[in-house]
This record gives sequence, C-alpha cells and structure tokens, in this order.
Amino acid sequence: MATACQFILPRTRVSQSVAMNSLRERLYSAWKSGSAASPAIKTLGIRIVKLDEGRSLMEMDVSERLHNLSGTMHGGVMGDIADAAMGVALATTLGPDEDFTTIEFKISFLRPHVSGLLRAEGSLAKRGRRIAFTEATLTNAENQVIAKTTGTCLLTKARAKP
Repeated sequence: MATACQFILPRTRVSQSVAMNSLRERLYSAWKSGSAASPAIKTLGIRIVKLDEGRSLMEMDVSERLHNLSGTMHGGVMGDIADAAMGVALATTLGPDEDFTTIEFKISFLRPHVSGLLRAEGSLAKRGRRIAFTEATLTNAENQVIAKTTGTCLLTKARAKP
C-alpha cells in the first residue's frame, strides 16, 4: 500500500522520455521536495500541503500585494489557486502517457478575503476517458468558505520533454 509520499505509476507502453518526466511524477517530486510544482505557483507563493489520489490541499498567504482596487483579494488570484488545486487533484490520477488542460472553470465568490491564510481543497468529481470534472473549495484560517469552484479538463496525450 502506498503512503502519502509514495506512488505507483500505472503500467502502460510509453516512451522512456515521457515516463521519466510524467506530470504525476513531477508533481509528487515537487511536493516531496517542498518546491513549487510550476512557475505560476511559485510566483504566487502557493504551497502543496497534502496530496492523495484525486485530492489536493494547497495554501497561500494573502497580503495587500494581491489586492484589487477595493482592498480585498483579487478574484483572479483566487481563481489561480482554485484552478491549481483542481488541476493538481486531477494530476494525481494521471498515467505516464497522460496530460491535461483546463477547458473551463466557474468560481462563485461567497465572501471577501483580505489577508492571511487561504486554503484550496481540490478534488476530482468524475473522470472519463477524455474529460474530467473537478471541484475546489477555498477557505480562510477560520474555516469560513470564501469561494467554490467547478472545472472541466480535457485529458490529452503527454508530449515527450526535451
């Protein structure tokens, strides 16, 4: 049985260059090392806290550098952490020859967030052969729900990395 830090890639016929650089493998490697999984996540200071099959928990610290003109957290940045949490949850289920792209997502803002810890819990709602449906809930340090999101992703074949 795999622990939280261990994972087993499904057996499929795939080129060695794709298998060694699979999205799932790179995601788990970044999580285990405490490094950012992507340049965007690094820029925004988003951290992967927990990963399970089809689930993710991500966090970021919000300050006025992420505010909009009204003095609250910018909705686009909330969309970034929500999309990341949903995508990371999906990525935990990918085989070595799979990749994906978000084709749409919806966010409902339930209350403003000004500063402090923001959590995004992402989950895989349903996965088919070509389409996956994802969800995320954003909460503050007091566990108040800030926003809810749903997303649709297109599953694609992975491209070999140089």
